[in-house]
Amino acid sequence: MASKSSSTIIVAVIVAVVFGIGGYMVGSMSGSNGSGKVYQSAGDNVQQASSGGAIIKELLAKVKKSPEDVETTISLADAYFEAKQFEEAIRYYIIAIELDPNRPWGYNAIGLALHYMGNPLEALKYIELGIEHNPYHQQIWLTKGFILAYGMADRDGAKAAWEKAKAINPESRVGKAAGEYLVQISKQAGQ
Repeated sequence: MASKSSSTIIVAVIVAVVFGIGGYMVGSMSGSNGSGKVYQSAGDNVQQASSGGAIIKELLAKVKKSPEDVETTISLADAYFEAKQFEEAIRYYIIAIELDPNRPWGYNAIGLALHYMGNPLEALKYIELGIEHNPYHQQIWLTKGFILAYGMADRDGAKAAWEKAKAINPESRVGKAAGEYLVQISKQAGQ
């Protein structure tokens, strides 16, 4: 009987993790890029294109032509991220940060890419750098909680990060997502 109960708990945790990762990926693909406008990873062009490779080639050409164009560099990094080519995404996010170091979204994206590559400790280093640049960047706190919960099994740390994300603006999309994660983690703690 105990093994059936343990199996049920394990299945519930796996389902929560899968839904959590899926929900986070959807939620993290749109947010504020620091300029006040809302963007989607790889821009609308990548989602509308039948092949992300063609967009990447186009963006690479533009970056080579205008290497100081931070917005195109960001779009290229986002396109690589969408294509799950995380090493290349990180490379171009770093270039974008060098062009404009005061945008915490770049640190957030690098942290998330490193997390997906299975390196949560390195991911948290970039998240902390982003927080140093702007401790009021709501998305980075959401990402920090996500990495702590799903990359390091640190529920207490995740809870604190999500509480911070929610406190910044509870009515925003990110604040509501943080609230949902807090509900999930409370339910998991009660099992």
